[in-house]
Amino acid sequence: MKIDMHCHVIGNGTDISKVDDDVYLYAEDNQLLFTRMLANLIEEDLEKMETDLNRDGIISTYEYFELLYKMLVSSKEIDAIVFLALDAVFSPETGILDARKTDLWVSNRFLLKKVKELNKRLQAETGDRKKQKKFFFGASVSPNRNDWQAELEYVLAQPEAVLIKWIPSTQHIDLRDERHRDFYRALSEKKMPLLCHVGPEYSFPEGMRNKQLDNFRYLEKPLEHGVKVIAAHCASPVFPGIDRNEIKDFHSFMEDANTGGTVRLWADTSALSLSTRIFFIPEILETFRANFDWLVHGTDFPIPIDGWPHLPLITHGITPAEYIDICKTKNPLDRDVKIKRAHGFPDSIIENAEQVLRMPS
Repeated sequence: MKIDMHCHVIGNGTDISKVDDDVYLYAEDNQLLFTRMLANLIEEDLEKMETDLNRDGIISTYEYFELLYKMLVSSKEIDAIVFLALDAVFSPETGILDARKTDLWVSNRFLLKKVKELNKRLQAETGDRKKQKKFFFGASVSPNRNDWQAELEYVLAQPEAVLIKWIPSTQHIDLRDERHRDFYRALSEKKMPLLCHVGPEYSFPEGMRNKQLDNFRYLEKPLEHGVKVIAAHCASPVFPGIDRNEIKDFHSFMEDANTGGTVRLWADTSALSLSTRIFFIPEILETFRANFDWLVHGTDFPIPIDGWPHLPLITHGITPAEYIDICKTKNPLDRDVKIKRAHGFPDSIIENAEQVLRMPS
């Protein structure tokens, strides 16, 4: 199965008390200029895709899911999408919700309901290929919660749940905290992988303020407790000349983690199509060439997937024919695959996710 295992969920709910009924997205009380600019860029991109179905100037949660449903159904490259929940910010000291620092909250109960609903729609589609497509539930539980055990037990009991998602900086999670020991053991026991953001985080103000928490070396702790880990974005920089480039150091870390023939640490290719990361693609390809079987495919949608910056004969050998095909491809899921394929990533990466996700029987 060809899986995009890194797809974010957004919406327009503003009542934090109703997170089980809608996506909570409210950043006005916790803004930074750069994150506001990025949010505007994403909004403009979604508008170009005609996401605003009723043309009221607001992209609703419903409209966003309709876009993703249409993208998966029409995709020629992707069979399944993992939707990612994102738990709120809970104080590491008190375990209490920090509403002001929570800019996005995609609750597990809300997302699970949507996944079930959309999969039911897929089953009603005509044609075997459409019926075989699937949405998966990527849960998120903060270990800082006072009630993390109950929330994690709820998630682990759901057959649709295929991973746990964290953005340590944004969620104020210190992976090295010894208090998370039992959390890690529960993930290991239930064979639930942890998809963890590492490297620069510019989408959330808290991510920029707590960037030290997104250090790939901190993954050593969950790995110690037997957790299978997926490191997002291959730990690559976002901006040349601004972010520290640790691609080779990260690969060495992976080599240490994966000694003995068992892959315990994976990396995903999400957001590598981003125009600012084009500069790093040759280095990522060269560094991982002998270990492409450690990589899994993801888009990081709705982060923009622009084809036009990947210029032929300039950006790592893309041919004019490939460039024209990329630019003519309207479906972002397919465009992302074609961009990576043209750069030299093998198609096998798109199917590797089945080896790491907790796939439902």
